[in-house]
Amino acid sequence: MKVAIYIRKSREDKDDYKEDTLLRHERILKEYCDKYDLRYNEKSIYREIVSGDSINNRPQMQQLLKDVENGLYDGVVVVELQRLSRGNGIDQEIIKETFRKSGTIIYTLNKAYDLSSGDELDEDMLELSLFLSRQELKAIKRRMIRGKKQAQKEGYYTGATVPFGYNKEKQNKGYVLVPNEKEAPIVQMLYNKYAYEGVNIAELVDYLNDNGIRTRKGLLWQPTLLRRLLKNKINLGYINSTTNGVTTHFKGKHQPLIDEETYNRVLEKFNQNAPKVKSDNILKNPLATFLRCGGCGKVMNMKFKCKTTNKPAMLDCKNKYCSNKGAYFHFVEKKLIEELEEELKNFNYFLENTADETRKIKETKEKEKAFIKSNIEKKKAMIDRCCEMLEEGIYSKDRYLERVQAIEEDLKALNLKYEELNVIEVDEEDRVKKAIPILENVLKEYWNLDAVDKNTLLKTIIERVEYTKTKRKSYKEEIDNNFELKIFLKI
Repeated sequence: MKVAIYIRKSREDKDDYKEDTLLRHERILKEYCDKYDLRYNEKSIYREIVSGDSINNRPQMQQLLKDVENGLYDGVVVVELQRLSRGNGIDQEIIKETFRKSGTIIYTLNKAYDLSSGDELDEDMLELSLFLSRQELKAIKRRMIRGKKQAQKEGYYTGATVPFGYNKEKQNKGYVLVPNEKEAPIVQMLYNKYAYEGVNIAELVDYLNDNGIRTRKGLLWQPTLLRRLLKNKINLGYINSTTNGVTTHFKGKHQPLIDEETYNRVLEKFNQNAPKVKSDNILKNPLATFLRCGGCGKVMNMKFKCKTTNKPAMLDCKNKYCSNKGAYFHFVEKKLIEELEEELKNFNYFLENTADETRKIKETKEKEKAFIKSNIEKKKAMIDRCCEMLEEGIYSKDRYLERVQAIEEDLKALNLKYEELNVIEVDEEDRVKKAIPILENVLKEYWNLDAVDKNTLLKTIIERVEYTKTKRKSYKEEIDNNFELKIFLKI
């Protein structure tokens, strides 16, 4: 049997062992293959470090599925099914169909799944395992978000990038910001010069760059970066917490670099110097505000048709230090609509092929909830019985406490599992049914509208689009669409 080995380390994985997760899993899977005479070579080992939410973000997984579809392997070996996918139902259906149609076996350390054999038990177990892994991932993310929010409320800093002017150090349950000896005085100087000495943003930017002072990423300062630093309430002693675009501020455990009077004076000057918006400023870019650079995250800028060269409008990143390349607007617009058409096909495919199976999985989940609920009631009854046995003198006080403590630990675990299964979430089938008519309307109306209405229409379904292009080609070669669009839908 010729097999591929797929190894994925999630970014959330914690390496509790001396060796890295990838190396440990690779060693385990090679031993498994040797034990069961499964042939592999270095080219048939697929490795990546990425979360399991979406196939779109996993290039090695995409290549593996293509190779499986082309019949290169008799089987694929993974540590557990969760390494293949923890994504949405559509992703998991793609994986399942690829293995079924190619007749490729999925080998895990505990079981082999042959979806082409016609054995319904194999398919049911695979679907249940993938479903539970998806639920587990959602539960992990919810716990992480809850933990992060709680830490922010308590004044701890949870960001990955430390703001200019501070370092961070571990204290008790989390990280606390502490002033950076070199950078903190620079931040204080910037506030004072802008608030009290009449120095403008452009002059401060020149001062920083001319004196060799760089951002945390080692880049030259830009006016937007400096404004963002001066507006950041972290410097006033607060922790910023953003949810769905709304920012809340909590009192931080760290020392503020400035006082409130200085901060308010800076904001007042910003408002006084805010550029005046022309009343006749009509939106000309249908992709405005939601098309973002995949390199730095900034909104993509549209440069309109050049009168001298007669070249069409271009889309480019506003950040001149970003390595992401631009493309002609009409190619990006065309590809975006094509991607939405493909998304609609996927949704329809899901309804036609997986709706019944999804309902079966929901029924299984309800059965599991009922089973856990029954056990919770039994454990409560056992505690009542322990009380009776204490009152009747059958149990000593120490024996009673020992038994009740053991039962309460079991009860706590059962309640936690029930809570995770009982979380109200958007039903996959219901989500798809809501998305389809919106997508159909967008595709039907789009090319008949002006830029403003196009933008409004796209925002009914799109949260954001990330644009990535590493190489620039000539105009004639641009028809190859040598850029990538990653679409995030609202539904």
